[in-house]
Amino acid sequence: MLAGNAVYVKDHDPAVIKKIVSALQEQPWIGAIFTKSTDGKSTKGWVEGTLSFESIHWDHPTRAADILIDYNWDNRKNSHGYEGTSFSKGVAGHGGSSPYEIHIPLIASGPGFKKGFESSIPTSNTDIVPTILHLHHLPIPSVMDGRVMTELLSGSPATKNEKVRKEILETKVKHSWGTYHLILERSVFGKQQYVNFTRVVRDQN
Repeated sequence: MLAGNAVYVKDHDPAVIKKIVSALQEQPWIGAIFTKSTDGKSTKGWVEGTLSFESIHWDHPTRAADILIDYNWDNRKNSHGYEGTSFSKGVAGHGGSSPYEIHIPLIASGPGFKKGFESSIPTSNTDIVPTILHLHHLPIPSVMDGRVMTELLSGSPATKNEKVRKEILETKVKHSWGTYHLILERSVFGKQQYVNFTRVVRDQN
């Protein structure tokens, strides 16, 4: 069964899952492919050549599918001269894992935020609620993901960008047609991990 880019396999049959992943890895319009981790923590997916749901924070214990796929992308320019072309077609979705879709600005305005300040420290949707709770002096549940974006708050010192480090995750698998090589770059800031992009390289035999 398909639900968006998620593939649910009847009875979670491992043999069927492997066959589907293998077939998808050959298709040029398919980009990153993710499966459950090997041990519940690893960044590698249990199917060879995939990364894990955990590597992209998609590891919900009950709602996660058997396979998650993304459309491939490249640097081609559109008719207006803007780079970033996805193989996705049809109706709009929630975006993919190209840097053109992930790297979008966060604009914050209000009495609690610095004026005219710009930061290159990564953020995500999960950081918004902890920041709002902090501004209203409300407790932040320990089970909540995300962080307080202190670098944007009035009266706080600017956090140095050197504290952000880049991390590369990669995996590859050889097939009869060639090699599927999946690369994921993410930024690590404190305990938080932010996906920058995924990229797939296919080397034909």
